[in-house]
This record gives sequence, C-alpha cells and structure tokens, in this order.
Amino acid sequence: MNLVAIELQDELFYWAVTFIEALLSTIIAINVHRIVLQGEDSVPKWGRFTIGKIELWFFAHYSALLVGVYVIFLLTPLIGAVVGILAIVAGVISCRLSLVFPAIALGQGVSFPYAWHQTAQKTLYMFCVVAVTPFIFGFFLVPFALLSVPPALLTFLSYVVTIITVIALSFAYQNLTEKPKPLEPNVEE
Repeated sequence: MNLVAIELQDELFYWAVTFIEALLSTIIAINVHRIVLQGEDSVPKWGRFTIGKIELWFFAHYSALLVGVYVIFLLTPLIGAVVGILAIVAGVISCRLSLVFPAIALGQGVSFPYAWHQTAQKTLYMFCVVAVTPFIFGFFLVPFALLSVPPALLTFLSYVVTIITVIALSFAYQNLTEKPKPLEPNVEE
C-alpha cells in the first residue's frame, strides 16, 4: 500500500496507509506479546482484533515513539550532521522505552517512566533486543530485495521479522520483571 501511496503522490493517502499499518502492527504485537507471556489461551483462536483500552494505550505509545523519530527526521535540514548523533541517542532511549509495550499488552496501565525504571542499567541489553535483533533478521531480507521478489512477499517477510522482534521483546520483559526465586535450602546440609 505504501508503494501505491508513493506512486499516487497523495500525501493524505500516504498518511492513511501509515495509520492503518501502525494499527495493524499494534494488533499483531499485542497478540504476540500475550501469547508469549500468557500462553495461547490468552487470546481467541484467531487472535484479539478489538479496539479497546489496551489497543488505544498501546497505539498511543507506539505513535509517540514514531512521532519522536519523525521530528528528528524533520530537524535534519536545520541541524545537519548533529541530527545523526541525536538520532542515535533517541534510538537508544526508544529501545529502553519499548519495554512498555509488553506490559501494556498484558493490560497493565503503565507508561514510559515505568519502562525507563525497569531498564535502568540495561541499556545495552535493550539495544540488542530492540535494535540488533531486527537488524540481524532483517539482514536476511537483503537477498530477497536484490532478487526483486514481489513487494507483497517482502512486506510479509518484514512482518515475520517484526514478530521475531516482538517475541524477543516479550522475553526481555519477562526477564527484567521476573522476581528472583528464593533459594531452596540444600537437602544435603
């Protein structure tokens, strides 16, 4: 759909497509987070396709991160090369803030400060989960792009990479929020 929007050179259509894709990504991510963290029974057989508080809260946070990236992109003509440094800093911050998404998918009414607190001293870990993981799996899409496969197949494969990234984020959330288990007394003592 993005290709159609670009070819039509219709900005309104482009933004409508972007909105629909973000909404679809929200629904997919919520379903994947719930399945990974709560099991298959946490969503209906064909997935959760409602627009309720969870979806709206998730979408609002997702949109906030997207707007932040877009603002940095808009600043490029004004601040030139400095935007690269700003983009790296914003990217690292976004990686830490992304921990909010699995929590929201589980119905927790949390926000970015929650994610920031949970990821304290875990910046590199979150960067690897949120940035390096999709980069590595996305790298496998390069041969498909070079072979000029149909855009629909590339879109499908990019969603597969997105799902892998969401799964990695779910496991990161589980790892960072799991309380340590108490040590059991040694039976041999």
